Amino acid sequence: MKREKKKRIGLIGFGQIGSSLNEMLSAQPELNMELAFVHEVNSERAAKIPGGLRLETMEGFASQKPDLVVEAAHPEAVRRYGTMVLRECDLMILSVSALVDAALEKTLRKVCSEKGTRLFIPHGAVLGLDGIKDGLSVWEQVTITMKKNPKNLNFDAAPQLKPDGIAKETVLYDGPTRGILPLFPKNVNSHATLALASLGMDKTRSILVADPKLEESVIVIDASGGGNSIHIERRNPIKGVTGKLTILSILESLKNIFGSRDVVVTC
Repeated sequence: MKREKKKRIGLIGFGQIGSSLNEMLSAQPELNMELAFVHEVNSERAAKIPGGLRLETMEGFASQKPDLVVEAAHPEAVRRYGTMVLRECDLMILSVSALVDAALEKTLRKVCSEKGTRLFIPHGAVLGLDGIKDGLSVWEQVTITMKKNPKNLNFDAAPQLKPDGIAKETVLYDGPTRGILPLFPKNVNSHATLALASLGMDKTRSILVADPKLEESVIVIDASGGGNSIHIERRNPIKGVTGKLTILSILESLKNIFGSRDVVVTC
């Protein structure tokens, strides 16, 4: 029996998620996936890229023949490379907060239609997304509440907020999802994913809470309408700004994209 050709994955970003993905793929050759290249602009992180995989610039990336490129860097990477990649192959973005820019989203959709490529948005930290999508016609309200220790939030885009001054549970934001994405682009990709899958950026409600007592990430999703309701709560240990379950979910999304090898498949 002829062995199936390995699926080749290009990777933009070699931080916590990118390096973890490399480790998981290396440890599980049975997945039949391999890295085609890694592009990382930070010199310290780039030095950790395995030999032969580093791609200095994204121009000419297609020569590495990736089946899919995974963006695991920053919303700016989606803005800079999104259309470039989608003209050549499929793209999975983890910095979903980049799509707060409606013009960018429209452009990416247009390129996909013209080139026959696909833009994948993994469920990431959003559990129960299938149930949310199933009930889309009845939901009147959809809310996502995220609670984290201030040390696990990136305040770079919100300098008006002072993490050192947070001594108790504090609501940092409560409003439409579109409003929170520019403030915490590295933390609230789950908010953007839920909004895109449900009521949209302007009708989905986002709440962000900083609690210095927390040593875990907490995400609560509530949807209601027409007498129906869903309540989902997820807690998991967190390192940096990304929880372990989120990283594991990305690998599962890759398996789904390329076709699950499981004997029994839930769908």
